[in-house]
Amino acid sequence: MNDKDNLIRAFDMLREALFSNDVDKLDQLMADDYVGYDPLGNPQDKALSLKAYQPGAATLDRYDADDVTTRIIGDVGVITGKGHIHGSYDGGEFEHDLRFLDMYIIRDGRWQLYLSQVTPLAAEKNISA
Repeated sequence: MNDKDNLIRAFDMLREALFSNDVDKLDQLMADDYVGYDPLGNPQDKALSLKAYQPGAATLDRYDADDVTTRIIGDVGVITGKGHIHGSYDGGEFEHDLRFLDMYIIRDGRWQLYLSQVTPLAAEKNISA
């Protein structure tokens, strides 16, 4: 496997771990100094993210990714795309269409998620002339 294949595999494994609430796998796939920003712009560190995906907390039932592109610059991998997520957290339902940018770094010979930014996509509007 080449670096791009390994990067996409890490991205897919992270999505699988989110679906299955596998916090041990998430712990391996996320850098200790991970920082992410949710659709509301709130920062999240690794500890908060792992807590959110403990079994019984957040549950994903949909996480589609489209228009996915990858770039590798040295030991940094960048994945961008559009996504649709749906699930529940703390008794409430959530659903988001978003654009994402995930930055991975190679540590100990494997890709780890280092930075994640999502931006909500506004619903398409019909504009009449």
